[in-house]
Parts: sequence; C-alpha cells; structure tokens
Amino acid sequence: MKLVNSQPGYFAKRTTSILFAISLICSTISAAPNATVSTNDNNNNSNDPCAAIAGQTTASFHEAKACLDHFPFNESIATQTLDTVRKVTKELYVFNEIASSPPHIEGLSAVPVDIQHGLDVIQNEKWQSDREFQEAVALLLDKVHDTHLVYSPFCYRQFIFWQPIQLNALVRDQKSVINVAYVKNDIWPEAKESWVGCEVTHIDDQEALDMVVNYAVNNNGESKDVNTCFNNIMNTKSYFHGWDDGADDLGYHRFLPAQEMHTYTMRCPKNGTTPSQDQFDAPFTVKVPWVAQVPINFNDADSYWNNYCQSSHTNYAKRGAIGHLDVDELRMMHEGQAFDLSPESARNAAAGGKKGPYVEFITLDKPQAEVGVIDIQSFSIDSNDRQDFIDTFYNGLKEFESKGIKKIILDLSSNGGGDACAGEFIINTFFGSTPDYPSDIKYSPFLERVIKKAAETEGTKWGDYKNAKYNGTDWFTQTNTYTRGKDQVKFSQPVSLSCDRWESELTIDKNITTPWKAQDLLILSDGRCGSTCAIVASRLRISHQVAAMGLGGIRGNRMQFASFPGGESQRLSGFLMDLQQLNLQDDPDAPSPFPERADMGWTFREAYRPTATGSEMGKETELLEYSVNNADCRMHFDDENSNDVKKLWSDVAEVFVSGQCPLIHD
Repeated sequence: MKLVNSQPGYFAKRTTSILFAISLICSTISAAPNATVSTNDNNNNSNDPCAAIAGQTTASFHEAKACLDHFPFNESIATQTLDTVRKVTKELYVFNEIASSPPHIEGLSAVPVDIQHGLDVIQNEKWQSDREFQEAVALLLDKVHDTHLVYSPFCYRQFIFWQPIQLNALVRDQKSVINVAYVKNDIWPEAKESWVGCEVTHIDDQEALDMVVNYAVNNNGESKDVNTCFNNIMNTKSYFHGWDDGADDLGYHRFLPAQEMHTYTMRCPKNGTTPSQDQFDAPFTVKVPWVAQVPINFNDADSYWNNYCQSSHTNYAKRGAIGHLDVDELRMMHEGQAFDLSPESARNAAAGGKKGPYVEFITLDKPQAEVGVIDIQSFSIDSNDRQDFIDTFYNGLKEFESKGIKKIILDLSSNGGGDACAGEFIINTFFGSTPDYPSDIKYSPFLERVIKKAAETEGTKWGDYKNAKYNGTDWFTQTNTYTRGKDQVKFSQPVSLSCDRWESELTIDKNITTPWKAQDLLILSDGRCGSTCAIVASRLRISHQVAAMGLGGIRGNRMQFASFPGGESQRLSGFLMDLQQLNLQDDPDAPSPFPERADMGWTFREAYRPTATGSEMGKETELLEYSVNNADCRMHFDDENSNDVKKLWSDVAEVFVSGQCPLIHD
C-alpha cells in the first residue's frame, strides 16, 4: 500500500441517468450526417483550437473543451461504433439481461439499465460533436455499475483534468468531515499549501458531505456498493496500484468535466492548533477552476486526430479481408499504451520493466510487533514475473514465521484484480485447497463456433475451463436456461478455471503448511477490491471464515469488502486478436473493431457464491455480482492515519488483536 498521489488509469468512468445524460449533452443543432472528421483547412491557430494549445503544459477548461469539441459528429463512425457495442453487449455481455431488471438486494444500488434501448436512443439523437456522441456511449455503459463493462474512447481521454484542491474524507471528533488532503499548486499557483488540513464545509453551495455522497451515488460506476463509490471519488493521498484510480473522482478526470469550476468554502485551524482542537479561523470561499494537463504529441487538430483518434480499422467494415485486422493497433490498446499521459507504472511496463511490486510483507513496530501486513497490490502478474511473485510470497511467509508473527493483515485495498490463478495460489498457500466457485458463460451460436474452433487449436484460453462431467466442448453446447431479469437466458454448464498450465510452468510447493489459521488472518479492504481480488476475498471470507474489515466509506452504514466480482472480463482488443488466431475475425456475427481508436470491456463469465449448489445453482441472487458481502467491522481514516499507512495498519492491528473484529454470521 503506497501513499502517492492518484495517477491516471486505463479506463475513465462516470455515470449518470442515461436519458438525463443524453439530454444534457445533446445539441438541438444537427450536424451534417456525413461530415468529415478533420476540419483543419488551414494553419491559422485562431481557427484551430487544438493548435492554439499545442505545446503548452496546461490549458483552461474552455481551451481544452474547444479542442475536444472541434471534431464534428460523423454518422458513419457512430453507426459502426454502435453496431459493435450492440453485438458485444447482446451476444457476449453476461449481465445484459439482468442489468435491465436487476433483483432488489438490500445494500446494493443497482439501477435498471436497458442497454439496447439506450443505444437506440443515442443513435436517434443529433449530436453536435463526435465527443458528445462518444461520451454518451461511455455514460450508458457506466450506469450499469459494473466496472468490467466500459467503453473507452481514447481520442477523448488524452487530457487530464485536475482540481487543484484534492480532498479526502475523515472522521474527526466522531464526525465525518471533508478535508483538504493536498493541493496541486504546480498546475494552479493560486492554490495555497496552508489550505491542507482545512475542513471543507460546502462545495458549490451544498453541504460538503452531502455533495460528496450525492456524487458517489449518481456519478460513479465503480461498484453497486455506495461506500466503494464514495471511496473511489475521493482523490486522497492514497495508494495507487495501477488501475483506474481516480479516473472519475472529484478532483481528477480523464474526460471533460461537466462545469468549468467549483466553489469551496473552508475553515482552517487557528495558527498553532490542530483540526481536532476545533478552533478555526473565519470561513472563506474560493473558486477553483478545472485545469487541463495537455498531451504532448500533437501540433494541431489534424495531428491530434491522426495520433489519438484515427484507427487503422476505420474502413475495416469495407474490407472483409482477413489480413487487414491490424494486430499491432489492437495490441497497443490492449497493453494500455494509447495515452500520452500515462501512469509511471505503465510507462515502465511499456519500456520492458517489471510491472510490480505485486506484494509486499511489512512487520509492524511495537506494540503490534507480532502483527504482519501482506500488502497485495495487484493480481495482474506479468508472465515473466510469476515465479518471482511465488518466491516472494514464500520468502515473506518464512520471514514472518521466523519473526514470530502471530496475526496477519491481508491488505487488498485498491487491488483491481488480474490473474485468477495468482489468487488461487494465495488461498491454497494458507488453506491447502478451496472449493471451486461455479461460473458459467452466456451461450450464443457465434460463441459456440469460437469455442469449437478453439478446441482444435493449442494454446487458447478455452483450454483452461473444466467441467468433470463433460468432454470436449459439451460443457458449452449442453446449455442450461436461467431467469435473468425478465428474460430466459441460455448459459453453459458450470465451469471452473484450471490453473494446470500456470502451475506446470512454475515451482509451487503444494505441500506447504503455515502456522496461521483463519482466526489469525484479517482482510482489510476499502471496497475497491475488484474482479479476481473480489473473488479471492469472497472465498477467504465465505469458504474459510476469514473476517473482513471495511476501510473508509460513508460512516454509519455497512459496506462491502469487494466490488465488481463478475467472474471474468474480456476486452475487445484481446478478443479480436483471439478471433484472428482462430481465423474467425470475419465471422458474420463477430464484432468489428471500432472505427475510432477505442476499446471496450465487458464481463464474460459470471461467478456464483460457493453456496450455489443443487437447486440454488443458476439463481441470479446467488451471483457474486448481485449479492451482498458485508465487512465484519469498520475502520475510518482520521487526521493521523490518512497520510501514514503504517499508522493506519497499526490502528487496524490494535482492533484486530483486541478481538474487536469478530466474524459476523449473517
């Protein structure tokens, strides 16, 4: 858990009511139906808003907006884009039907979203700019509150928009407050260091806490748990582990913000006092603009479009030839190298460096010297790092044992998931084995053709799925029909993921024993433990009875310790490369590449709770994505531990050792 400023992530996300979002950004002025994209007819910067800011470090909100809105709506691009999104969501997205009519589960915020209807609404609107159209597609998918489901138009994700005031949420004197965590006076010199530690009482004339909670509820698609969304929007001096951290928070966007500036009313501690002493100077109000960090690889509108927006697949639909699917283009997007302004970790990875650290072992100081922390930062283990990850884990446990560590905190906060077999390895190391989580895949004739072809090809992902009762591809073709929302949907037989290939290539001690039992372990999570992380945490908590502590969130209500557990995600860029490997990219039902440089993610395989056996198998309420897994106890940030992770861990250890976080049997 590293305490650094939030960094840009791979996919930027935000949510709002679909029809409201469309009406908000829809223009009543119709664009020419076949308008060309490039409009830079001359080199006069006064007519080219992108050229006007090229080479600058920062730009104002209006300058950045003018550049991003310079590219007119193109009906051909829109039609091809929507066709691909329709195919993916209708045929491949496993939660398409349940999203339109989700079950009511106490503790979850699941708003009904009819994706196909929303796409029809978008198609029938007249958009003033290409950006407005592209953002409407992203907004629609975000409303499902499934972080695996995302549309990312890279063309409009190149600027980084900052609020110079960065906020966190603390509990101070038994009261929740919004606090200035730090300021970015490097992008706005008027931001004062003296504001750090000041309490924000109002934002845009609303009570600050109310504004933040409302934003979390209505404008964040991170999770169906509001507490997780609350944690996600606060751009604190918090840990960044390499995923979409801060991409849609209150102080950092990858997309154009909805307004030019915000007003903050603050009260600061009197000189020589601390905030907890409750002695403040008179409140004051400041107006703070959004400041755009400008990408570096463009000179004008034409070069901006060519470098960030133009895809080699623009005319793909007209080709129909196998050899024209540009794998290099797909790989660049899939590996996250489509940005000028990228996280440092992504830059290092692109340069061939190690992507870690993935896990760190920390021994706490007295009086919690017998407590160790395993900070599991990511399960996205690069294939070249797997053995090192395993060795690091074994060596860390041996060191803990030699130091007499009695209790272990498994910190899974801000872990975006990754390799399911890495998670399986950790569970098995502590508990020898763990029950498989049943999962299944949505059936379609197109996917049947893919799986049958994959069965004839070595080295595909489909060989990792197993079902003891079925041979070959029968696990997929012998379907089950389950109720999802208001529909009856066909799914494959239950499958689990085989890690045989992962294990066969690595040195893993399957006979290892550790001295720690379930009661000696504690899961620590801010809720932003997603995908593989969510499944690992759920298996530890449900199958092995490891207690879980929630971190942060909205004070006074229970929170989940995991989010978007889905089961398995897929990205269009990777899926298209798989199709080319199988010589199926020209299948009539295959989704086409996006005509602009963009990528899309979706949940591909749904996972069930371990209790989903017998008659419970197939019930939508047994899906991890649509069930509640609450933490057993809670820890909040305060003035001391919000900037000192060892102090935070020490506070957690004190609660843990004193027995104040017992397992709750709901």
